[in-house]
Amino acid sequence: MSQKKNLVLKKLNSANQAEILRSSQRDNDFVWTLSEKLSNVLAKFKKYRSLLQFMQSDVPARFIYFVLTSGMGNQTLGEEYTGIVQVDLDACKVPPLSARVLAAILECFGEQAFLKLLERLQKSINNPHNELTPAAVKFLNIFLTKLRAIVPLLILAHRGLFYLFGRYYSIGKRLIGVDYAKVYGRRPTNGISWGLKLLGIATIVQFMLRLFQKDNRLEDDTEMKNVALSTSVRCQLCLEKISNTTTPCGHLFCWFCLAEWLRTKPRCPLCREHVSPSRIVFLMNL
Repeated sequence: MSQKKNLVLKKLNSANQAEILRSSQRDNDFVWTLSEKLSNVLAKFKKYRSLLQFMQSDVPARFIYFVLTSGMGNQTLGEEYTGIVQVDLDACKVPPLSARVLAAILECFGEQAFLKLLERLQKSINNPHNELTPAAVKFLNIFLTKLRAIVPLLILAHRGLFYLFGRYYSIGKRLIGVDYAKVYGRRPTNGISWGLKLLGIATIVQFMLRLFQKDNRLEDDTEMKNVALSTSVRCQLCLEKISNTTTPCGHLFCWFCLAEWLRTKPRCPLCREHVSPSRIVFLMNL
């Protein structure tokens, strides 16, 4: 039976861009409808407001939709409408259910999970208790910041490649190796395919322009941060010496200015909180 199925798959043609896009648009319509239904149901419960921010995105409805379709081993409504099925074209076989479910999970949560991982990694790098050198911390911070900024651009570039070649609609499907094959129904005209290829070229050009602009913006942001840092370490009273003394409320000044200020006014120069001269701390690690 499996040999017969593989023989049939070898005779199938891959679905083109227009068919996959039409299927995705059809699925998005059902996901939007499902999201509206879920919002209406949750509106009847008291904890709806705490879930409102989470429900503003279509991720919960999209995940439920794909679990009830691909997760059950069935076509999605969009795939059924356009006559395409998920296959592994390179291996000429139907991908296992686990692969289809994993591809759906990556499509729903992959980008957010990856950005969240990078954010936590950056926080751990900036932890004062780590054993990294200052040079390594600086390099990793720059690298992770650029990586977080470039993720949406990589998704845009991948979409351009899909328009050009018609393979792997999402990055999640590319990683898992899940593609589409046409099994029934009429194909769109070839003119639509050429139009999408032109769209793919325009998308790649857009990616290159945004990438160039993003690099310039990151360099400008780095310069602005350096300027802000150079001004923030100056004493807020004399604006000349480096701030090396802190008050109990956490504000920084140079030792001489703060000591002179507290002799006449036992209050923080910024927040006016009471400060005893004996409680100011000279910072040795600056």
